[in-house]
Amino acid sequence: MNVREVVLTDDPALQRLMLSNAGYTRRVEGGALGADAAREVLSTLPPGAGANQKWGLGVWEGDLLVAFADVIVGWPDPATAHIGLLMTDGAREGQGLGRTLHTALVEGLIDLRTVTVMRLSIVDTNASVAEPFWKKIGYIATGDVVPYAFGTVSSIARIWTRPLVVM
Repeated sequence: MNVREVVLTDDPALQRLMLSNAGYTRRVEGGALGADAAREVLSTLPPGAGANQKWGLGVWEGDLLVAFADVIVGWPDPATAHIGLLMTDGAREGQGLGRTLHTALVEGLIDLRTVTVMRLSIVDTNASVAEPFWKKIGYIATGDVVPYAFGTVSSIARIWTRPLVVM
């Protein structure tokens, strides 16, 4: 296994990974994965963020992408890195791939010397699956909530953070 950047030309590998974890898409979008979902993940930015802030990182076994993270560095403020998505291959859940990828993210962000906080949002419709993982690696709910609407899902997303430290 190796950890390396995931770029737009890797969209077929990411699409395969996302298809392997179809339950996530059903929980947060309400339906099946779209044909261009990977390309959208690799190119979509939150309001106020620039393309130079977007970082995709993956765990690869040869040409097979088995875990992926999408991070916006310096968003929503300069000291924060927001994880927009962290996904593992559906057949490989519970094998430590998410933790391995998160550790690589932390190490890469520490090297930047600008980020002190890691942030993410958990959509209520995915909370029962996502919260245990994020709690295990030190994230805490802030109490902040934002409306969430995507596909047929209308819900709330809760903000979680943790300090940027190796655990």
